[in-house]
Amino acid sequence: MASVRYQVHRENHDGGLIDELAARHPRVGVAGVLGARGRRARVGRVPAAAATEGVRWAPLDGWSRRWWPQGIEVLEGADPARDDVLLVSWFAQLRRGASQGARVSVVDRRDPRRPRYHHVLLVEPVRDGAAVGMRPVVIHAGGLAVVDTRLYVAATYGGLRRFDLGDILRVRGRGPFGYRYVLPQSGHERLVGGENTGQGDDRMRFSFVSVEHAPKGGRGEGRPGGEHLVVGEFGPEHHGRRLGRIPLAGAEQRVEVIDLHEPGIARMQGATVVDGTWFVSASHGSRAGDLWVGSGGTWVRHPAVLPPGPEDLSASHDGRRLWSLSEYPGKRWVFAMDAERWRKEIATGGT
Repeated sequence: MASVRYQVHRENHDGGLIDELAARHPRVGVAGVLGARGRRARVGRVPAAAATEGVRWAPLDGWSRRWWPQGIEVLEGADPARDDVLLVSWFAQLRRGASQGARVSVVDRRDPRRPRYHHVLLVEPVRDGAAVGMRPVVIHAGGLAVVDTRLYVAATYGGLRRFDLGDILRVRGRGPFGYRYVLPQSGHERLVGGENTGQGDDRMRFSFVSVEHAPKGGRGEGRPGGEHLVVGEFGPEHHGRRLGRIPLAGAEQRVEVIDLHEPGIARMQGATVVDGTWFVSASHGSRAGDLWVGSGGTWVRHPAVLPPGPEDLSASHDGRRLWSLSEYPGKRWVFAMDAERWRKEIATGGT
């Protein structure tokens, strides 16, 4: 592929605006959200060969045509063998020319037999005369990544939006669009530079994002120098797109997207890296989706092992499980997969 270079420019927004919001609406963070009752999800079998366990949303969300689930992330807990809390992003379809933006669901799996969840609206704090108001963050939210308390949300051509999970606010009175919890944006990792002046599909986009953690115990070909964000692009059947990494170490304002490459996979929806092995989800409209596994430049396709409409991918913090989700109304699952099973099968060329 052509040696095109891209950078992200790290921008911090005015933290004083968030502080002013917090003076009226208390900061509660993830812990405060988990302390509320929330909505009941259901444990159930997922119609996909790769899925080992899964949950479904309450009917109001499982069938919604306004809100569509997209991204997923696993929050680190005291026990890395348990994925007690998941985050799922949604984007809102336009209604009468307006959008409610994007939201994140905090999925509480501390009792895996009785999961619950809570919606948190993503907002941008704005000065409104003498006071500070909120407006929705209108992005596709195709992927999520959490590093420490920083939440990165994929914003397509706009790079990544950044939030701090400690800034989740409980709204006093009626919140925007009736939401009890909001999370104000704190920064932006913006795609910049003359290299990003292409038109249409030639421009770089961040359709999804995940975290590649530094390898533990020296296994695999993981990258030295700390954690990376893994980013990639969705593309139609006739146009494969790119995958790359963004280093997180250091305090530079501009950081280059490294290891940019085209794996030749159409309709990529999510990607993550576990100990040097790449995992990619790919969709086929209303048909079952594919899981691709790659290492050392070799890719193996596992066809139709994911449910229809698969989206983002994330890995558990012990690297043993992959988490994904599906988007179609009435066929929405959040589900886990055995990462080790698929990593082993790359050596044999598939199932």
